[in-house]
Parts: sequence; C-alpha cells; structure tokens
Amino acid sequence: MYEVEITSGFAAAHRLRHYNGKCERLHGHNYKVAVAMRAEALAEDGMVIDFTELKNATVLVIERLDHAYLNDIPPFDNLEPSAEHIAAHIFREIKKRLGAKGDLLFSIAVWESDNSVARFLRD
Repeated sequence: MYEVEITSGFAAAHRLRHYNGKCERLHGHNYKVAVAMRAEALAEDGMVIDFTELKNATVLVIERLDHAYLNDIPPFDNLEPSAEHIAAHIFREIKKRLGAKGDLLFSIAVWESDNSVARFLRD
C-alpha cells in the first residue's frame, strides 16, 4: 500500500450554533489541512498522484473557505461548522475535483489548533 499526503491551510471564523460553551461565540482558527491518498499499486508514472495535481485540487476547495465566516458558506449555512463537518466537506469537494483519481482519496485531517484534529476517512 502506498500513501501520499499534502498539507495546506486556511484561516476562518465560525461559531457553533448547537454548542453550550465558549465556541458558540464567534471565534476563528488557523486551520491546518492534511490530504492523504492511498493506492495498492502505482500508476505507470510511478506515482499515486502527482503532488501538484493534488495541491491544485485542494487549493480550489479551501480558497473558498479562507478568510471567510464559515456559517455563511454552504453547506455550513445549515450544517454545524465543526472540524468534523469541515473535514467531510473538504473530502467530498476534493474527490469531485479529482475525477476518477478521487477514488484514491483516503482521508482529510483538519486541525483547529496544534492539539485538536478531526479526520474524515474513506469508507
């Protein structure tokens, strides 16, 4: 099994609507995002995926979130903008942008801080 991973990040504000505590108030994070892909075998070019292709797909997804108030952006205008939901959203959006290679997408990890991470994994 081969695995490749890239990291990126974005800064955004949000508030958790259904949370009883500090996080229900408006606050922000400098999110770190790790995008991992796995394959049983390498493509003819000797890669799981070209890092540039994976980085480009990731940038297209997270640039929409960068320096935004997440609660105003679909799907978070109706969905709680928790790190778990953010990871799942990023997974689905990157998968769409990668076409057939999207089936190799394995996980998205979203750090809200150095000590707190949520992951969404492929079934």
